[in-house]
Amino acid sequence: MADVLLSSLLQTIFTTLTSSALQEFGIAWGLETELKNLESTLSTIQVVLVDAEAKQWTSEPIKNWLRKLKDSAYDADNVLDEFTTEALKRKLDSQIHRVSAFFSLPNRLIFRLKMGNKIKGVKESLDRIAGERSFHLTEGLMVPESRGVEGRQTSSFVNESEILGRNDEKERIINMLLDDLSDRNGVSVCAVCGMGGLGKTTLAKLVYNDKRVEGHFDLRLWVCVSDDFDIKRLTGAIVESIEGGACNITNLDPLQCRLQEKLSGRRYLLVLDDVWNEYHEKWDRLKDVLRCGAKGSKVVVTTRSQKVAHIMATLPVHLMVGLSEDDSWSLFEQRAFDNRRMEEDHELFEIGKAIAKKCGGLPLAIKALGSLMQFKSSKSEWLSVRDSKIWDLPDDGSTILPALRLSYDNLPPHLRQCFAYCCIFLKDSRMEKDTLIELWMANGFIPSKGETTLHDTGHEIFNDLVWRSFLQDVEEYFDGKTVCKMHDLMHDLALSIMQYDLYVMDPHKDLKVPGKVRHVLLNSRSAGGVTLNEAMLEVPSLRSFVLHPNHDFSWEEVSPWISKQKYLRVLDLSGYNIFGKVPTLISNSNHLRYLDMSYSCIVYVPESICDLQNLETLKLKNCFELCKLPKRMKHMRNLIDLDIKGCDSLISMPPKLGQLTSLRRLSIFIVGQAEGYRIGELKELNLAGELEIKKLNNVRSPADVKNANLKGKHDLVSLNLHWSDHKEENLPNDVEGLLESLQPHSNLKKLSISYYRGSKFPNWMSGLSSLKLLRLHDCPKLGNLSGLEILNSLDSLDIFGCHSLTDLKGLEGLTSLRSLHIVDCLKLRSLSEGMQHLTVLREFSIIGCPEIQSFPEGMRHLNSLRNMIILHCKGLISLPNWLGSLQSLSYLRDSAL
Repeated sequence: MADVLLSSLLQTIFTTLTSSALQEFGIAWGLETELKNLESTLSTIQVVLVDAEAKQWTSEPIKNWLRKLKDSAYDADNVLDEFTTEALKRKLDSQIHRVSAFFSLPNRLIFRLKMGNKIKGVKESLDRIAGERSFHLTEGLMVPESRGVEGRQTSSFVNESEILGRNDEKERIINMLLDDLSDRNGVSVCAVCGMGGLGKTTLAKLVYNDKRVEGHFDLRLWVCVSDDFDIKRLTGAIVESIEGGACNITNLDPLQCRLQEKLSGRRYLLVLDDVWNEYHEKWDRLKDVLRCGAKGSKVVVTTRSQKVAHIMATLPVHLMVGLSEDDSWSLFEQRAFDNRRMEEDHELFEIGKAIAKKCGGLPLAIKALGSLMQFKSSKSEWLSVRDSKIWDLPDDGSTILPALRLSYDNLPPHLRQCFAYCCIFLKDSRMEKDTLIELWMANGFIPSKGETTLHDTGHEIFNDLVWRSFLQDVEEYFDGKTVCKMHDLMHDLALSIMQYDLYVMDPHKDLKVPGKVRHVLLNSRSAGGVTLNEAMLEVPSLRSFVLHPNHDFSWEEVSPWISKQKYLRVLDLSGYNIFGKVPTLISNSNHLRYLDMSYSCIVYVPESICDLQNLETLKLKNCFELCKLPKRMKHMRNLIDLDIKGCDSLISMPPKLGQLTSLRRLSIFIVGQAEGYRIGELKELNLAGELEIKKLNNVRSPADVKNANLKGKHDLVSLNLHWSDHKEENLPNDVEGLLESLQPHSNLKKLSISYYRGSKFPNWMSGLSSLKLLRLHDCPKLGNLSGLEILNSLDSLDIFGCHSLTDLKGLEGLTSLRSLHIVDCLKLRSLSEGMQHLTVLREFSIIGCPEIQSFPEGMRHLNSLRNMIILHCKGLISLPNWLGSLQSLSYLRDSAL
């Protein structure tokens, strides 16, 4: 069911052809005629393209013709990109007055001849294919017709307002979970079973988040299982779900002991979502560890397989069925009609009911089609969906639903392309929104929209795909990161569309790589004794190469293949063991837009990488040994994202980064004292997301700080202000004035202040009305929290190493606070009586505060408190007797005495 999609690619080619840089370069080198001829050929093809794409499903000759045309179009795009890249390099040479051998007369003539022949070659190829008449539509001429086209880790979060028809099922499962008489051998298992798209995970979420369930269990845990029922992985995932952080135990036995320690004597609910394992012994091994919970502990399993359900369940299996016709219509109506009045759309209502009925009661299909129909207003468009031939296509044994296929086919071309590419992530992967947008940009999938940046258009595409249910489970974090997932069925749909363009190398598949594949994902070592190089060196023109972290290919295997990929746009080597410097062959990948070498052992990045004039995204996250970035980085004018978060060995930035006016994401800026390294380099950068400013002790005046214009960066949502932890004589005289000058925009959601040696907060702190998380780390002169009481949207407050802090007065205003952690505050003697106003506080820890002697009486009213940790508080003689009356407290750890 591969989709031969050319519309989006042709639009990219037209955008390149009409760009001012290419036009100027073409005129300068005498290639204007060749470019105009190519544009004319593509315009002719575009006239018949939309109709051909629509009819490829019922005509194999059309599909074969489109496939040939697509290969030639890619060749054209490669040639034009080569031309544009050369133009960018020549422009850079002239700007920095660098003499190039290219400007000698023989080289100029050779280049003109070479590029002229290439452009002529792709034009002739396109002309030849366009002239083929191996198919016939309306007497051999394809005429466009209107199609109404507008020009799995799971989480426990659920939007209940969109759930219909599942209340009775929810009540039945909740009753089973609350019934302790049904226990067998210490843990009972309820299995929810049904085909994909029915809403098994959604039903489990409804149960999981019900207030009665929440109050009944001491612990609630959610783990996505998927295809890999690995005991060690699942045990670790359950432990991490309990502890709320990464578990570093690598051996199974101590891991199981840790889990039993955490579960022992506690009544828990564990949801194992999307289970496929059919082996009794694997489940028995995990179940044996789970038996240590208190009476009433339950496990809920969701699965598509009745065999799996019967292997695991101790309670009656809950078999899900499709929504009723009434509920199907209500869900469809909710999506398709929005606020339209029934009397205005009576005819569409009747057609819509027929469409909803064809979805077979599957919520995913209903939502996808309902979202599609909201954008169609004419009766003919609605009838074309109701009467589409796709409903009648024979079942090919895949899991692709006709409703999803229809929803996909009616997307605008650029949305189809962006959605299909998402399958380069493995099933059940959590995908970051910004990463998706960067990958779409690198492949040229995002159309240009005048003044709107490609990145902003990418956000619109992401939101559109979410609304149409092609992406789901969206979660937003305080640092600006947004993640999502694809439903399994949507991932299957994307894979079916990309089957000729994407190759996933897997040891369980035949290692026969399609000759025209454009994107490769290496999942693990190849099987059957076939090496990577033998399999891949024959691939002529790859666009994306993603090396999944669970690999064991050596650099010697990978590098010869990468060196052959002249037109590579995306190279993801994150987690790969590259040592020392970035390999030179990467610096020769002139067409590269996206390069990710995060979590590698590189020490420095060579100057030659600055010649990659097309590079938009450079990710070096958590390269802990990286100590040097190239000095010429200021010339990488197309760079949008420079991610160096966690590169703790870096001691300085490249000079004059302020010249990178396209830069939107810069995770770290290290302040220097010399010209070109100062904080004022941030002035013209319209940064978004997360920014950490380090070595603020190098700033010598508030005026210099104001030049950074943090207040004007309204897309910045996370800010970490970091002074050096060295001696105080290295600090500027007016450190409080400096912090006052660092005022960010009021949109800020996360603020961290480290090694600040002032005694009070800046005045602008009270204006951060959107702030959700505040961290104060090693601020030794901060004596009180005055100024924080107005932050009534604050969700989390962490205070570490504030040795002058004596009390917590000011907390009473933080009525939204859910998490409070206090560590190593050596002079803290009392908690605020106002803590009784923290009515939604769920987590509280106090560690290493030896002067604390008692807790205020007001804390006995914190009925939302679930987790409390008290460690190394030597002055605390005893724990308050009212701790046992906290209704929601499920975890208490103390060694205070």
